Amino acid sequence: MKKIILVLMMTLPLTQAQANQDLVLEGERWLAKFTAFVCSDGNTQVETPVELAEKNVIFTTGSADYSLDNILLKATFEENGTTCRYSTLMKADNSAFTIALVDSKAFADDGASSCAEGKASLDKLLTFNAYKYLHGRAAIFVNVADATQLCGADTVGIHLQVTGKIEQ
Repeated sequence: MKKIILVLMMTLPLTQAQANQDLVLEGERWLAKFTAFVCSDGNTQVETPVELAEKNVIFTTGSADYSLDNILLKATFEENGTTCRYSTLMKADNSAFTIALVDSKAFADDGASSCAEGKASLDKLLTFNAYKYLHGRAAIFVNVADATQLCGADTVGIHLQVTGKIEQ
């Protein structure tokens, strides 16, 4: 019985540590950073959409595998006064110009929040969207309430710029 308790006590911190890690993209090859919110032309930069600003959502980095079909997008957001980290694995269909959420994860480094509300909001936003990739730049076009005011359209793009390649 003591051995079982000892094993449980040793594995619990490992489980917690794994819970507080971003998702990982297998075969990660291309690195990118968030640059701006943009309109459909990919160049016109706009303010942060209201629903993202309210949660202090900050998209940070992205990456892709060699095929450019599998994407990892990372962000942070605020929930109940706590900073939460968010990561999502997405599948792009470059010929159809779409991208879909495959898996996501959110957590607070300090464990002060479950981050569940913000995760659900970002998951809904990123479920299935238009996507453009062109010469080292990509944008995921999301439906936000003030898209018409910002861009005169239904969507605003989360713009990413390639910053480097992981040598293998």
